[in-house]
Amino acid sequence: MKSTAFLTPMALIMAMMVQDASAHGRLLVPPHRGYIGKLSQFSSLVPTNFGDHGLNAGGIGQTKGGKHGICGDKFSGKRLHETGGEYGKFPQHREKVIGACYAPGSTMDLQVQITANHKGYFEFGLCKLNSLDDKETEDCFKTLVQPNGEKDWQLPAGAKTFNMQYTLPDGVSCDGDSHCVLRWHYVGWNNPDVGIDGQEQFWNCADIYVSNTCGSNTSPSASEPAMTTAPKPTAPKPNAPKPTAPKPNAPKPNAPKPNAPKPNAPSSNTDTPVTTDTPPSTSGAPQPVDPKCGKCTNCYYAPSNACFLWWSKEQCDAQDVYRWCGEI
Repeated sequence: MKSTAFLTPMALIMAMMVQDASAHGRLLVPPHRGYIGKLSQFSSLVPTNFGDHGLNAGGIGQTKGGKHGICGDKFSGKRLHETGGEYGKFPQHREKVIGACYAPGSTMDLQVQITANHKGYFEFGLCKLNSLDDKETEDCFKTLVQPNGEKDWQLPAGAKTFNMQYTLPDGVSCDGDSHCVLRWHYVGWNNPDVGIDGQEQFWNCADIYVSNTCGSNTSPSASEPAMTTAPKPTAPKPNAPKPTAPKPNAPKPNAPKPNAPKPNAPSSNTDTPVTTDTPPSTSGAPQPVDPKCGKCTNCYYAPSNACFLWWSKEQCDAQDVYRWCGEI
């Protein structure tokens, strides 16, 4: 007779804990090396890593002595997430695997997904690699700070996606064969009465450019768009009276003369409207000025002056705060 095994309530709880412990967090924006292959525009260049949310360098048992892989791999194992590894494809593909481009000194809007919250804090570092053959080292990373000057971002409760801001240094730029590595370091703080080496930690590395020419385009059309001064489509023709206007022989005291242009119509020296990237509004409310594209010719995020290269228009349009600045 076949026997059937049943889990006790405690064993079931332990199994759930083990399953939960297999997923912790990852850097989504900019996409880290283990995650970027899941995005369609990079999937042909970087392999898919289904364990990219658990890069804890093997866990506390491996890191308690202070040793770990630079980007979350085990210290004694293969460095799959470091430059030249299975997911660190910049030496082969250069700018095609750059997740984002930021201006020097700009404030980056970053996004981290936490799937198992261990309390603690995040910190970010930047390492500039000058050539395709260079590899990141621990000493290379320079600590970044938030706009308020704090380096540690304290993790609130909850398993969800969190947004934070960090500022790039003014004097650092990297593009072409040079690029920068942005590293996320998550220090959990579930274990009382022990220091950092007794806590679970995670590391993610993302490849970025820092440049004043992110997605540059020499075409003048890349300059900032202006609001149109053309008459709104719903405005009546100059010689047509408004439906509610009095008869021509009894004009209202404040009404313009019959042959005078309406107050909202352009004057004679502005007959040629300034072109815009968007059609004029059909409502009576004035149109807002379009956000700047700067020199970005792909997906632009104005608050941090970031240009996300090789995104599709559909992916860019799916995010309300992003603007498509590429070709239609």
